[in-house]
Amino acid sequence: MGKKARIGLYLEDEEIKRQIKIAAARRGVSTTSYCTQAIEERLKREGEMGDRSKSRAALLARMDKLSREIGPIKETAAKLVKEGRRR
Repeated sequence: MGKKARIGLYLEDEEIKRQIKIAAARRGVSTTSYCTQAIEERLKREGEMGDRSKSRAALLARMDKLSREIGPIKETAAKLVKEGRRR
């Protein structure tokens, strides 16, 4: 099995944790598996996951739209990077 990525999940409400455990048990899966499936479904629904070429095309389209809304930056990339490093 390949290397697994790890993420911490901190819940504000103990009741949500209990509901997750119950839902996972009803489906016969671990809470980790249940949460992973739920997150993957949400990412797919919101267009953040799926066919990489479609995701990339959608991302580029959003970036183009934002670029048109903002307009020209009027600064070189080098100057912007230098400014970011100073902060």
